[in-house]
Amino acid sequence: MTQLLHCDLIEKPVSYPILIKYGLLEQNHWTNGLDAYGNRFAIIADDSTAPLYGIKVQEKLSEIGLESRVFSFPSGEQSKTRQIKEKLENNLLEAGFGRDSCLIAIGGGVTTDLAGYLASTYCRGIPIVMIPTSLLAMVDASIGGKNGVNTAHGKNLIGTFHQPKMILIDPSTLKTLPIKELRNGFVEMLKHGLIADRSYIDELELNAVNLLELDRENIELAIWKSCRIKQQIVKEDEKETGRRRLLNFGHTIGHALEKLTAYTMPHGEAVAIGILVESYLSLLLGWMDEKSFLYIRNVFQSYDIPMRVPAVASPERMLTAMQSDKKSYRNSPRFALLKEAGIPIPFEGQYCTSIDEKYLLTALKWMNDALCSH
Repeated sequence: MTQLLHCDLIEKPVSYPILIKYGLLEQNHWTNGLDAYGNRFAIIADDSTAPLYGIKVQEKLSEIGLESRVFSFPSGEQSKTRQIKEKLENNLLEAGFGRDSCLIAIGGGVTTDLAGYLASTYCRGIPIVMIPTSLLAMVDASIGGKNGVNTAHGKNLIGTFHQPKMILIDPSTLKTLPIKELRNGFVEMLKHGLIADRSYIDELELNAVNLLELDRENIELAIWKSCRIKQQIVKEDEKETGRRRLLNFGHTIGHALEKLTAYTMPHGEAVAIGILVESYLSLLLGWMDEKSFLYIRNVFQSYDIPMRVPAVASPERMLTAMQSDKKSYRNSPRFALLKEAGIPIPFEGQYCTSIDEKYLLTALKWMNDALCSH
């Protein structure tokens, strides 16, 4: 089964296909039309993904007469920095890549974020094609044009908006991933259902066993539905001035946890904890009832998402970390919150709000003292 979506953005006439097909990279048709994006192709992948898929993509391009070269960098969140971006820029310049070039990003969220930022500034902007190979990148990082790098002050604080020309998703690449990497993606899929579609999250809960086992039909359809939710939100609000802020649900807490652990905490675990803590905030404030809160908790239990709160995440340190979050306003962290699964709180079209510090401290104390046993 082949699934095809188009992202048609309102603010400018941007449209790009998202092609989803099991075994896609083994086929040839995905290369059709690539020559419209450049005369030379720079394949960006980390040093784990380059041998697995970078060389394969290079061979496919060579078969149709397109020149390409693979550029790699050390794998891991620690490479999502301005320094690695500069190193890649120098590599491209030394190899003679110019404005007639196109980047192809192959890998997970670190690669798509880093390469997207690189493409947006290299020679003042060149095209990029995304080939996400992790579940997180397939359903989240590759879609929507947001990219960037981390700093010591916080996650994704430096970056741009730069839409890809095409996204190519081959779910067969997920077979090489450990379960902890798959959970990163499942958390984002669950988030999409929570912010936009109760029926979708019900399906994810019902099919948890099949999806965790990467059943071919179930995973392909679930990825398609998750991509559809995100592309519909991006279509409405490309630059994140309103409804797109819903995609940050769980991320204000989650990014603070990642920052305090020097980005060693898996993104999915951090965001899962963030979703439960931010749901608890809604419960505290009377915007969500106990039944809805327990439903959300149970959904994450069905995917056996670890809920280990790191020792460094004291309420006081979390508050300080959240103040520098890019979503903060006047040093006050803001949160996308829900009334119940599938029903976000619009906050007069802002889709996020600041919370009184006393409630934040209560929720953060609950995170440290009761989350794992709740």
